[in-house]
Amino acid sequence: DRGSSPYLAALECFCDNVHLTTVQADGIIFSTPTGSTAYSMAAGGSVVHPAVPSILVTPICPHVLSFRSMVFPDHVVLRCYVPEDARSEASVAFDGKYRRELHRGDSVQIQMSPYPVPTINRVDHSADWLTSLKRNFNFNTRARQGPL
Repeated sequence: DRGSSPYLAALECFCDNVHLTTVQADGIIFSTPTGSTAYSMAAGGSVVHPAVPSILVTPICPHVLSFRSMVFPDHVVLRCYVPEDARSEASVAFDGKYRRELHRGDSVQIQMSPYPVPTINRVDHSADWLTSLKRNFNFNTRARQGPL
């Protein structure tokens, strides 16, 4: 993200060493489906079922209308670097903690761990997930329209 800089973050992003996009935004979020219902969802990212093996990429306040949240298969390797001609440096944080400055030329590589963290379910993956969405976010809840 742009950290304390007044300028947009400038990042070059790649997927499996193929140029994906030049990010000009307040930042970019990389998350797993489990993390997709937190900061990524608040930034307009997709809500993804935790059983879908994927990496989500969500821009934070992008400077172009065409840069939207994307979902990649979990086998890709994503990389972002701060270009040498960027107006300012950037920073990276991991789950909102451990903030580090990224200097021009520095990069961050994102890939799935070969050792996933197991989760415990009360009922099953889908029931627990949907119940949590409904309870915590009032997911798709509104008063039903009455008959005419």
